[in-house]
Amino acid sequence: MGPTEKSFSQVKAILGKLDRSIDEVRARRTTGDLKPFPVPPAAPAPLIAPATRTPEPPSNRQNSPYGRATPLPFGG
Repeated sequence: MGPTEKSFSQVKAILGKLDRSIDEVRARRTTGDLKPFPVPPAAPAPLIAPATRTPEPPSNRQNSPYGRATPLPFGG
């Protein structure tokens, strides 16, 4: 199954932006225009506090159908 038209368009758009950025940097370097790149504003910190979970008591039941892991014998 090949890539979808949507994913192809997204990759093409990303590569187009990358090409424009490279061309812009090259133009700045060759013309001597050393203005800093615009930095996007940082996202504000989330105001939601993480939920606290109560720890679950340890279980003696085996969760794996294969049982507990055991060390391999060293025969070296």
